[in-house]
Formats: sequence, structure tokens, C-alpha cells
Amino acid sequence: MNVLLITGPIGAGKSLASRVLAACGMPVYDSDAQAKGHYDRHPELIAQLEAALGQSLRLDASAADVTLSGARPVLDKKKLARLLFESPEVRRTVNALVHPLVIADFQQWTLAQKGPWVGMESALLLSPEAGAALACDAVLYVDAPVEKRLERIIRRDSCTREQALARIRSQQLSPDDPRVSCVLTNNGDEEAFEEQVKTYYKTLIEQ
Repeated sequence: MNVLLITGPIGAGKSLASRVLAACGMPVYDSDAQAKGHYDRHPELIAQLEAALGQSLRLDASAADVTLSGARPVLDKKKLARLLFESPEVRRTVNALVHPLVIADFQQWTLAQKGPWVGMESALLLSPEAGAALACDAVLYVDAPVEKRLERIIRRDSCTREQALARIRSQQLSPDDPRVSCVLTNNGDEEAFEEQVKTYYKTLIEQ
């Protein structure tokens, strides 16, 4: 079974590309969503991150949106996200702990899939801070103009332009990476972009 890495910067349209590929018949693993789930499935991760970063990452049990299950710690996801965007060192530390779990889970997940290709959607696995390697047969890089990305991030995350810019600057990705097999640009015409993805899918299965 061949593995396609679907990557690219924040706000470019990776999730849209993944949905189109899934509709074409390719099973796609959402690594970001799965990574968040690992904090619930592996509560020891929170203690490991706190020890590595030297600060608490737990939500106060009295917070309105916290539901405790026994004595299990609850991750302050907003705080962790802020630290990740602010510091490459934090990203390296977190990725070194989390990404091996994600990749192992992906490899287990592929065993239950059928077809010639499976996809993994990830914004980080080509970055210098990835912390773990993924053996893949092709890399689809989804790109978009910065202004389009800003619009999408601000609308999706209800953040300011400055916050969106900080998130963009925090990533170290390039379509010129020699590992990239194909670059598709999402200029805002969703229908045209979907056709690009479908065409790319056809080239993969015809290989």
C-alpha cells in the first residue's frame, strides 16, 4: 500500500484536499485530529510535556469547560497551542513526544484500510521540527496566497490578523522541498481546486 503525505501551510486548504481525495476513494488519516486524541488516550503525555517545558499545562478543575474523569489530567489546549506558535523549541519538544505516537497509530490504522493508496494529512511532518519521520511514496503540497490564507485563518479561528500572521510565520514549510511530488495552489476557486485534486488522484492510481 502506498502512502501519500498531504501537507502545506496553515490556511492553504489541506483539509479540503483530503476531503476530495477521500471522496475519490482514498482513506485519509487526519494527524492533527488524532494528535489531540492522544492527550486523552495517553494522559501521561501531559506530565511528560510539563516536565520537558517546565510549566503546567493542565486546566484548572474549576474551569467551566472542564469535565474530569477520575483523577485524569485535562490538557489546557489553548495554552499549548499558544506556546507552539510562539516557540520553535517548544514545537520540537512537543513533536518529539507526540509524533512517534501519531505515526505508530497511522501505521496501525493503515492495516485496516483497502486500496492502492492511503493519505496522511499533516502540516508538520516536512518541517525541521517534526521530530519523527514518515515513510511515504508521494508528497502533495497544498499552497495558497498569503492573503487568502489569512482570510481563512481569521474566519475559521476567530482571531486577529496579527494572530493569524504569527501562526503563518511559525511554520517552516516550502513547496521547493525536494521531497514534494506535486504542488497544488488553492486560489479560492473551490471548484477549480477540487478538479486539480481529482486530476492528481487519477495520476496516482494510474502509476
